[in-house]
Formats: sequence, structure tokens, C-alpha cells
Amino acid sequence: MKITGKQFRKMVVSAANALDNNQSKINDMNVFPVPDGDTGLNMSMTLSTVTESKGEEPIGEAASAIASAALRSARGNSGVILSLFFRGMGKALKDVKTADCVDLARGFRGGATEAYRAVSNPTEGTILTVMRTCAEEAERLVDEKGSLSIDGFMDRLHRKAKETLAKTPDMLPQLKQAGVVDAGGMGFVVVLGGMILALKGKPVSKKKKASGGEAAVFESFNTEDIVFPYCTECIVTKSDEFKGEGTAGALREFVLNAGDSAVFVDDAEIIKLHVHTCDPGKVLSEALKFGSLFTVKIENMREQHTGLVAGKEEPKKSRPAKAEEVREAKPEKEYGFVSVCTGEGITTVFRDLGADSIVVGGQTMNPSTSDVLAAIAKTPSNVVFVLPNNKNICMVAQQAALIEKKKKVVVIPTHSIQEGTAVMMAFDPDASLSANEETMNAARESVISISLTHAVRDSVVSGEAVKAGEALGLVKGKIKAHDMSNAECIRALCAYMRDASFLTVFRGADVSDEYASEIEALLSAELGESVEILVVEGGQPLYDFLISAE
Repeated sequence: MKITGKQFRKMVVSAANALDNNQSKINDMNVFPVPDGDTGLNMSMTLSTVTESKGEEPIGEAASAIASAALRSARGNSGVILSLFFRGMGKALKDVKTADCVDLARGFRGGATEAYRAVSNPTEGTILTVMRTCAEEAERLVDEKGSLSIDGFMDRLHRKAKETLAKTPDMLPQLKQAGVVDAGGMGFVVVLGGMILALKGKPVSKKKKASGGEAAVFESFNTEDIVFPYCTECIVTKSDEFKGEGTAGALREFVLNAGDSAVFVDDAEIIKLHVHTCDPGKVLSEALKFGSLFTVKIENMREQHTGLVAGKEEPKKSRPAKAEEVREAKPEKEYGFVSVCTGEGITTVFRDLGADSIVVGGQTMNPSTSDVLAAIAKTPSNVVFVLPNNKNICMVAQQAALIEKKKKVVVIPTHSIQEGTAVMMAFDPDASLSANEETMNAARESVISISLTHAVRDSVVSGEAVKAGEALGLVKGKIKAHDMSNAECIRALCAYMRDASFLTVFRGADVSDEYASEIEALLSAELGESVEILVVEGGQPLYDFLISAE
């Protein structure tokens, strides 16, 4: 038996589905290189664009196409490494029509070598180790020259991968401390398992919900220990002078010295880079010297880790906007607004206040820099104000402002929906740019942003034990109250609203009329008739109520 290109594609699609089904389980194990809980998401998205073949094709061509799709979709450290494994396989299988065990062994060695080569500081006890030991096992099996079938060959590699994965806590102290195996290594084991099932005629299909598993102890890590907080990724479409493999050595050196966890791929047509850094702007500016930015993603890992400890849900998938999808609107006025928000009611409020473009995003749904750039391009004005409305999205907006060259972009660093609405109400279309900036920033600082959500896991926050299911009261993003009773939590939050004369209360997507009326009555009773209260249908996920105290 030999594997055809069509079969190989089916194996990788099955692997992608297996990753998607186990996404939450892998996320919950993610503590290295930083405990940001997104490895499952990143690996799943990396293979998400691979498709099955409609007809027969040589496995070499299929492997090359799979590698290209994975590289362009790769996210995060483990996602990029996974894409590099398939890139190495593609190179090793070049010109091969159908693959036997010898070909696959060469492919596994090529994949492991390519992954190791691209990582600035390879660490044992990670996905790299699992890949390498599989390659070594594949070569050993071929050298034995036995009568092993391809099914049997892949089963042995899968077994070796699982054995190596079980040893990763002994190689990395961070894993042992958290009581988990390596998340990336687990992802690779899942990939092999999905491929084998397809090879045996039982390909994996996507489930409606990903299965959960044993979670890492995220609160055993300090947010401050994350030295390089910004996970920065981009794909650069090479300019003509840099076409060809290995032409961007200067950029590679810059990236390797810009932080840690660097992965750099210097392909013939594109550059794919990933690095954890303190200044993503410098990385993107340097990358622009070698071509144009095709996709950009920046995430604040300190904020991700804080959210995990506080009990926030995992990030949701978002597809970055591609450069060719963006159509630039001609300026029709001096000022325009881009607002980042989610929830039908909240979106309507921002539209009513004058927002030209909406970027869907918020807590756990961080848009990419490309998404913000696309919204800026669609805004028909000379000056575009961008309202991130979330602390974790401010850096993304600022990098979009740095990249945008055709329009004047001003980021008002709003950290919440409440701050965003106050800023828009303070805007004066007849005032100068500098006067508006001053007025809007003053409005942003005058608002007290209060929110009510619920913990989804047991955790320890600021030395206090928080139980799953408890109501969490946040003031300007920090947990100030928690209680099993929603009403008692709101009552405790009233201490931060005593000086307010006006409250705007955005009710969440899952809040009933009865629940909303109960909270409105409670606020009125606690704060007195001198405080005017307006309840608005927000439709936001995660948060029962977002309260703006002015």
C-alpha cells in the first residue's frame, strides 16, 4: 500500500478536525512558553484552510499545497512550528507520486529538521521533541527492513509520540509545576491520531463542541513574569528584490534579537515571522522593508493570562482581513470613527452616535491589526478616530495607526464600551483635531466602567479564592467584588457609583426581562432618586451588565 495525494489531503483534514474537537483540552494545558491558553486555537486555525482534493494528484504536489496553506494560516508558536513540519514534509516528498514507509520516514525527518531550524532557541520537552523522536522512530523502523504496513508504521509513530509526550513534564519544570504535559506536543499527538484514523477509513469529523480536559494551574504563574508581553505575527509578501528562499537574513537577525520565542520562515514568495517582544511596532516597521504586510496579529499575553486566572473563556476564532479584500473609501468629511464592539444593541448605540465602521471584537474576541486597517480604509474621512474599547485591543489599534499611511489615524485608548460611548458623546464635529482629542480623552477618564460577569473556573485572584459560577464585579477591569448572589455582587459595586448622577446599563444577551428589572430596582434603591438610570439592550456576550457611571 502507498499513500496518494488525495489520501494525504484527507489525512490532514482529519487531523485538522481532530485539533478542532480537542481545542479546549489543548488550550487548558498551555503554560509554555507563556501561560496564555491559546495553543489549541492556534494549531486548529493553522490547519483550518487545508481542503480535500477533488481528484487524484501526486503526494508531492499535495504536500506542497498543504504546507503553503498551513504557513499562511499559522498562528502562535505551536501553529507556526506545525506549519513548518508540513513544509519540511513537502520538501522531502517533492516529485514523489505515491509514498511508502521510506518516503514517509524521509518526510518526518524533513519536517522535524525544518521546525528545529526555524526556532531561535529550540527547547526540549515541547512539540519539537515529540516531532524529533517520531522522526528517529520512523528512520529506525525503516532501517529494520521489516514487512511493516503503512498503517502499522503510523501506529508505531503515534505510540512513540504519546510516550514522548508523557515524559515532557520531566524535561520542562513549568509543565511539572502546572501538572500537565506540553500543549503543543499534545496537539501533535492529536494530529497523528487524526491522520491515522483517515488512513484506516475512519476520518474524524468536527464536533459541535470541543471536548474539555484537565486544566493547567494558571494562577501558579505571575503575569509579571511574562517579560516580552506582545505576541507579534505577520506574513510579508516579498517585494521583487527579495523573491526567493533565504533572502531576508537581515530581518531574521532583527527578529531573533527583538525578544524571545522567535520563529522565522523565509519562503520564496513570503516571510512568516512570530516573536514575543516589547515593541511590535519596530518589528512591523522592519518587516515593511522587505515587502508588504499581508496579515498582522498582535496579542497582549499579560492580558490573556490575567483573563484566564479571572475565569474568562478562551479566545474565539477570527479570520484576519486580507489586503486584497479591503476597498478604500474616498474622504467625504473631515472626521470619522472606527469602533470595536460586539452585541447588536451596543453596535446600534455606536452607529447612532456616529461610528462609520464597526470591528467585531471585545473580551476573548480580539480582532487583528488587519481587521482594524480594513475598517479604517472603509471609513470615508481624512481623519479616523479609532476606539478599541478594550485594554487588550489598544496595542492592535496603535499598530494599525502606525501602518496606515494614507489617512490620519488617532487612537483614543478606550478600555471599555462605557468609555467608548462617553468619548463619542463628547465629540464636536466643528472643533479642531487637538481640541477634540483633549475633550474626548477627558471624557474617557471621567467614566467609571463597571461590569458583572461570572467565573467559569475556580481560581485565585489577588489572594482571594473565586469559585466557578460566582458573580464577578469588575471596576475598570479589576475584580472588586464576588459573590454567589448576583444581587449581592451588584450591591457591593454600588460603593463605586455613589458620586454618579447618571448610569447607563447595557444588559447582556442572556439577561431576562425579570433579571434586568430586578437589577434596575436594586440600583434605584441603593443609589436613590438623584441618580438617573437608563437600561439599554446591549446584547453583549460574557457580561450580564456593563454599567457606565458618569
